[in-house]
Amino acid sequence: MNFIIIGNGVAGITAARLLIQHVPPGSNVLQFTSEPYGYYARPKLPQFLEDNKQTPENMIIYAKDWYSKSNIQLHTNEKIHTIKRKEKKVVSDKGEYEYDKLLLALGASCACPPIPGLELEHAYTLRTLADAIAIRNQLERSQSVAIIGGGLLGIENAIACAKRGIKTTIIEFFPHLLPRQLDPEGSAIFTQLLTNFGVETITDAQVKEILGTSKVENIQLKDGRIIKADLVMTCTGIKPRIELAGKANLDVNQGVIVNDFLETSDPYIFAAGDIAEHNGRVYGIIPPTTDQGRVVAENMVTSRSREYHGSKISTTLKVADLFVTSIGYDPKQEDYPSLKYENKESTEYVKFFHENDRLKAVILLGTKKGIPHIRKMFDEPLSHHRAKLEEIFPGIA
Repeated sequence: MNFIIIGNGVAGITAARLLIQHVPPGSNVLQFTSEPYGYYARPKLPQFLEDNKQTPENMIIYAKDWYSKSNIQLHTNEKIHTIKRKEKKVVSDKGEYEYDKLLLALGASCACPPIPGLELEHAYTLRTLADAIAIRNQLERSQSVAIIGGGLLGIENAIACAKRGIKTTIIEFFPHLLPRQLDPEGSAIFTQLLTNFGVETITDAQVKEILGTSKVENIQLKDGRIIKADLVMTCTGIKPRIELAGKANLDVNQGVIVNDFLETSDPYIFAAGDIAEHNGRVYGIIPPTTDQGRVVAENMVTSRSREYHGSKISTTLKVADLFVTSIGYDPKQEDYPSLKYENKESTEYVKFFHENDRLKAVILLGTKKGIPHIRKMFDEPLSHHRAKLEEIFPGIA
C-alpha cells in the first residue's frame, strides 16, 4: 500500500512517525514538502528571531537522513498541485504518485487583513523557517518594530524583538491582549508585565495603512496616530491552506471538512492539523494538531478504528520567568461563576470558571502550581476538589 502525506509540520510528522510503525509489510510512506528541510518545530521560530547564535541547521529536528532510515520517502522542494481522485494520484511538477490513503497536512498561512502597505519591503509574516531567516536578517538593522496582532504568536514575536533591544509595539484590534486565552483582568496584569519587559501595547486599535515608498517607514492607525516602525510583522490568525482540497472538489469551509475519523468527503483522503475543520472548528494550535496526527495515522492503517472527539484547548506562554497557562477558556464564559486567587507580590493570578459543579476553564498567570491536578479536575465534580484548591491557592474564592 502507498500512504502519502502532503505536509511536514506537526500533524504530518506525528502521523508519519506512527504510520511507519504500523503499516503493512511492503508498504510505502511518502511525505511531501515545498520546503528544502526536514521537520523543524514551527513554534520555536520566535526563539530563532531572538538569538543570532541559533542556526537554521540547529532548528532541524529530523534531518533528511532520519527519513530514509525510518523508511519514509521524503520529497523536499516538491509542491503537490493536483489530486486526481478517480485515479488516486497526486501530481507535482516532478511527477505523479499513486496513493491508497492520502493525508492533507498542509497547515495554514497567515490570515492577513487588507491593510494597504503589506506589500512593502520589511513587512513580514512568520510561518516558515525561510520567513524567520529573512526577518532575523532585517532585525539586525531595525530600530523599531510593530507587531500587528496581540495573540500568542504576536506576543512571542514581540518578546523576541524586545530581547534584541529593539523598540517594539504590539497593535491589537480587541480591547485587551490574548483575548482567546485571558479574561480582561488577567490580560491587564499581563500587559503591565509586558510593559515592564519593554514591549509597548496599543489595544482597541486598527491599522489604517503601512506607510512607506518602497519599504516600511511608519504605521498609521485609523484614529490618526502614527507609530514608528521600520519593520512590521502581521500576526492576525491563520488561514487554512484549502486550495488543493478545493481544487479536488473536496468539501471545504473555513478548513477542509472532516468527520470523527478525520476523513474528508473522500474516504481515502484524510486531513489533520491547521488545515482540518472538525465540527465547525479549526483549532490552529499545537495540542489538537498532535491529537489529530495520532488519530489519523491509526485510521489510515485500519479504517475507522479510532474516533476524534475534539481537544481541550490548552496553551502555555512563557515571558521571561512568567508563565501563562490557559485551559479551555472562551470569552463567552465571562458570565460563568468563578473562583479567583491573586497574589500581587508574586504576580500570581488564577481564575477557575465553572458551571453546574463542573470546571469549564482555568487561567493561570505567574504560576504553574497544581497544573497536573487541575487538568484532572475537568473530569470530576468541582466540589470534590475544593479542599485541594484551598491547599494550593489559599484564600481562593
